[in-house]
Amino acid sequence: MKKFDILICGVGGQGIILCSNIIGNAGVIEGLPVKGSEIHGMSQRGGSVEAHVRLNCKLGPVIPKGQADLIIGFEPLESVRYLNFLKPDGIAVVNSFPIPIYGLKYEYEEIIEILKTNVKNLYIENFTSIAESIGSIKILNVLMLGFSSKFIPLKKKSFIEAMKVLIPSKYFEINLKAFNYFEK
Repeated sequence: MKKFDILICGVGGQGIILCSNIIGNAGVIEGLPVKGSEIHGMSQRGGSVEAHVRLNCKLGPVIPKGQADLIIGFEPLESVRYLNFLKPDGIAVVNSFPIPIYGLKYEYEEIIEILKTNVKNLYIENFTSIAESIGSIKILNVLMLGFSSKFIPLKKKSFIEAMKVLIPSKYFEINLKAFNYFEK
């Protein structure tokens, strides 16, 4: 397998770090070298959070600008903020559900248009509504990972094994349901 770089972004409390840990652990399960880095903004107050996961990479843990194969964006504005990391032919999976910054007004239609104009391989969906329909907004991260997993060169069973280790057993079944949601 060649190197594969994933940037996960959103706001604090969306499960970005858990998502990156699941991907990283799945890579380790497959025997790959994995590097990762997390940058927390004011995560406890809904601030910007980013996580870099580099599979089969011998370089540093932070993805250089213009080199991400995949961006998983849990929030549209945060996805635009990190677009400069995406390769020209990279893939972006973006949650269209906005989490507005208190005191600032953004026109989210314009933000969605920026994504549509600048990302060749864009998959945008209201993943928040889907997570709620499954049973909890707290599974948004695993739901989006399940959708994104078809682009990540790792086996499904490796993701599930990593989830078993990282997700408390009482929440495992709903997260597994979220991960498998798009296999219908």
